[in-house]
Amino acid sequence: MGDKIIETDSKGIPTKSNLPESPPLPVFYALFILVQMAIFGSMAYFFIVRNNEKGDAKVAILAEYDLGYVYIGAFVLKILQHAMGINLGVARKAAKIHVPDQQVYQVKGAEGSKLGYVLLEGEGVLGRFNRAQRALQNYNEAAPITVLFFALGGFVYPQASLVLISLFSVLRFVSALGYTSSADGRFGGFLASGATLFMLDGLVIMSGIRSILL
Repeated sequence: MGDKIIETDSKGIPTKSNLPESPPLPVFYALFILVQMAIFGSMAYFFIVRNNEKGDAKVAILAEYDLGYVYIGAFVLKILQHAMGINLGVARKAAKIHVPDQQVYQVKGAEGSKLGYVLLEGEGVLGRFNRAQRALQNYNEAAPITVLFFALGGFVYPQASLVLISLFSVLRFVSALGYTSSADGRFGGFLASGATLFMLDGLVIMSGIRSILL
């Protein structure tokens, strides 16, 4: 929205989804997440975890107090958050609703019921405002689980976690600027920020597993 014309029906709903036609959306998202976890988790291991004596000492502390299960629990929370996002994607594709719209409203009443659906303005300064607002909410929605992973990863690998969370924040800001200009403009910074989170995820899950196995 805002950078290209979207064909809509008589009630204002786009005539087609902008999500991929194939493979099935759950498969597409699951593969996307698993591939990134494998790539950036491996990077986290080779560049941060391997041959890190201070990190090994912290993992031993986790093992002593059985805290590895807490780390695994945090990862379960993250996986289920991904699952709910996939569920949303499936519903969004079926409804053919594009971002930044998050809900669809209908005017009610004897006459109002014949009117079109109410969606966000996507053009001009109002469109820029709507997309800027959505970019901020994207960040806010990710903040709780991100802070949790930063705290858990930071206990074992404080310096690396600081670098990753700083990169995440800067890249999300870049994404917000791009999103303000156009819906597609969010992708560069957003995908790059996701790489930092997958590395942080790797630090947490590896710390949890290693402490349980000690």
